[in-house]
Amino acid sequence: MLYRIGRMLLTGLLRLCYRFQVFGAEHLPETGPVIVVSNHANFIDPIVVGCSLHQRQVCFMAKEELFRIPLFGGLIRRLGAFPVKRGTGDRGAFRAARAALVAGKVVGMFPEGTRYKDGKIHPLKPGAALLAVETGALVLPMVITGTHQLKPFRFPRIKAYVGPVLKLEAAADKKTAVRRGTEQIYARLMELWEKSGGGG
Repeated sequence: MLYRIGRMLLTGLLRLCYRFQVFGAEHLPETGPVIVVSNHANFIDPIVVGCSLHQRQVCFMAKEELFRIPLFGGLIRRLGAFPVKRGTGDRGAFRAARAALVAGKVVGMFPEGTRYKDGKIHPLKPGAALLAVETGALVLPMVITGTHQLKPFRFPRIKAYVGPVLKLEAAADKKTAVRRGTEQIYARLMELWEKSGGGG
């Protein structure tokens, strides 16, 4: 209930302030494990992803420091977030994400690994592909435009482009499957990025 109410309020705010539009949200499967992968330019990107996919709740990895903030940490836990230690290959966060997928949930990830302000798609870390290979989850690619231009008192148009789900190809061994899967995800993100007008 809290998630749905928050999503409704934030969606309204995005539409009012940033003329928010979503294209392709119908590609999200109604059931089953899904990994949503998106580019990442601004701290509000998880909000944009969640508001774009109104059919289901999206659980996010969030940096560990956020969970130490009084009240806010408890709130984001209730909204389905789980902590990750950045730059350490945190096994606990990976296990939490894997458990969520095994339970049939939707997990949101930003496989570039950090925020980039240039509006482009950058090389991906292998974590999303590894999770997809290990759990059999479908991968839902998304590209967000406009958030890289966000500044105080500046209100760019924000758009989200969602593509068809991707089932990663099988391979003789896990390492090869993850490498190829990462390449597949990157290619899909680039297709969406070009469709969006190159992030403009």
